[in-house]
Amino acid sequence: MPQNIHQPAANSPSDWYFSLPPITRLYGTVCVAATLLSVLGLLNPIQLFLSWPLIVGKLQIWRLITCFIFLGKPSFPFLLRVLWIIQYGAQLEKVTFQFSTADFVYMLLFGMASLLGASLVVPVAFLGPSLIFMMTYVWSRNFPTGSVSIMGLVSLQAFYLPFAMLALSLVMGGDWMSDLLGILAGHLYYFLKDLHPAAGGGRYLETPTFLKRWLLQAGIGQVNVREVPMSHPSDMGFRAFSGRGRRLAN
Repeated sequence: MPQNIHQPAANSPSDWYFSLPPITRLYGTVCVAATLLSVLGLLNPIQLFLSWPLIVGKLQIWRLITCFIFLGKPSFPFLLRVLWIIQYGAQLEKVTFQFSTADFVYMLLFGMASLLGASLVVPVAFLGPSLIFMMTYVWSRNFPTGSVSIMGLVSLQAFYLPFAMLALSLVMGGDWMSDLLGILAGHLYYFLKDLHPAAGGGRYLETPTFLKRWLLQAGIGQVNVREVPMSHPSDMGFRAFSGRGRRLAN
C-alpha cells in the first residue's frame, strides 16, 4: 500500500488519534463507525447507498450524505481507504490548508457535489472511495515531489500515485471506475482552484464567508479572522471562548 515517508509520532493511540486535524478525524471516524455498525448488524448498507429514484421519489435526502461514509466491509481495500484518509487527508488539512479549515471543508464539499453530478451519468452506489481518491489526487498535486511506496515494492513520486493506483485497480480487477471518478473530480478542483487562476483566469472556488464564520463560531480547526467579517458583536465571544484545538492565524 502507498506509504508516506513522513509519519507523525504519537505517545499512545489516543494521543495519535487526537493529534489528527478535526475534519480528517471526523470523516475517518464516521467511515469506520459505519462499517463497524454494519458488521454488527446495527446499520443496513441498503439504507445508505446512493439512489436518485429514492432521493427524488421518496425524499430520502440522507442518501446524498451517507453514500460518502460507507467504505465497504472490513477488507484490504477498506483498510487502504482509511489509511489514505489518515495519511493524505491529514497532511492536506495540516499543511496545505493549515490556515483555513474552511477551505479544506469547501474542497470536500466541492468534491462531493462533483461526484454526485457524475453519478447521474455513471451510476455508483457508494461515493466514499471516489471522494478519498479525489482527496489523494489533490494531495499529490500539492506534494508532487514526495516519495511514496506501493506495497513496499515500488517507489515513485507522489505526483504519479493516483495513476499508479488506478492502473493497479485495472490489473487486479478492482473498482477502477470509482478511482477514475475521484481523479476527474480532483483534477477539476485543482484546475479551478490553482491552474486556472495561475494562468490569469478568474477564481471560481473562493470559500463562502458564511462557512468560515460558522467554523469560527463552532471553534473547529483554524480560521483566519481577518477573512471573516463579524456580523454581530457577540461573534467576538466565539473568538475568545471557542474551545481547544483552534489557533487563530496572525
